[in-house]
Order: sequence, then C-alpha cells, then structure tokens
Amino acid sequence: MKRTLALTAVLAFLAIPFAVEAQDTEWNRYTLEDLEGVFIRLESNDACNMAGVTPAAYEADVSLKLTESEVGVLTQEEMLANPAMPELRVTLECASGLGGAIAYSVALRVQQSAQMLRDTQITLPEAVTWFHTAVGMSSGDSAVDSIGSSLMTSIDVFVEAWSAIHAEDEGYL
Repeated sequence: MKRTLALTAVLAFLAIPFAVEAQDTEWNRYTLEDLEGVFIRLESNDACNMAGVTPAAYEADVSLKLTESEVGVLTQEEMLANPAMPELRVTLECASGLGGAIAYSVALRVQQSAQMLRDTQITLPEAVTWFHTAVGMSSGDSAVDSIGSSLMTSIDVFVEAWSAIHAEDEGYL
C-alpha cells in the first residue's frame, strides 16, 4: 500500500510540467540585444513523432506568438545573412512510459555565432546564449495538448526576456 501511494505521488508530481534551470539572467538577456529577430527551428525525436507530437503541429503557433509579441521572425535566408546567425531552436523530446504515459521535455535555445575574446580568430558558428527547459508527463491521449501548452509557456519566458532587453534599448525601462 505504501509503495503504491508513493508511486502515485511521484507520478502526480511528474504529471505537472515544471521549469528546470533556466538561463535567463540579465547577462544572458544582454545577448539578445540588437538582434532583429530569430530563425525558428523546431525538432522532435521519434518517440514524440509516434505520439503525434511533431514540429509541424506547433510551428504556426510559435511563429504567431513571436510575431504578435514583436519578436522578429527571420527566414532561413535572413538568418544566414545576419552576422549573428540568430536561431531559436526548439527541441521536443519524449519517452514512452507505463500505461501509455509520456514523459517529455521542451527545450528552447537561442544559438548565435560567437567569437572568442582570448583569440578573436576563433569563431563558433553555434554558441548557446540563452536557454529554457521544461519537463512534464502526460497521458498519450493528451500529449499533443500538454506538450503544446508547455511549449507556449516556454515561449512566453523567451518573449519576456526578449521584451525586457529590447524595452531597455528603446529607453522604456
């Protein structure tokens, strides 16, 4: 009985999505300054795809949310023409569990081209300058909605960081 109760408590705790360590500090927000926008790249693993959680299911919602929040959305060509090559990479990962449960993570990373201070001839084409991760658990039937909700909450965190640094640029704060 105690074992069943403990297992139920753990599963109930995991069923509620929660944010893991987010790299959203004043310094990391600074790395978003002067960017005109980001190219959005969504990816998911096979377990997500088999559960119907595909990048295409969220692409329009993410793009619309960013556009409505005045975050520039770049085409791939615009991103490649930008010296920073700014990309918002959204990674969805799932793992199937007992009884059709699905554990998932939603990771957002802003990746940019960066240059080393100690040797300016060294450049990195993809340095992670800001990130946010959320994890949760869902039933297989509600995985698309649960992961979508977690994704949009994570997008809200990114929009808040973007808006804060760009409002400072414009002298509103």
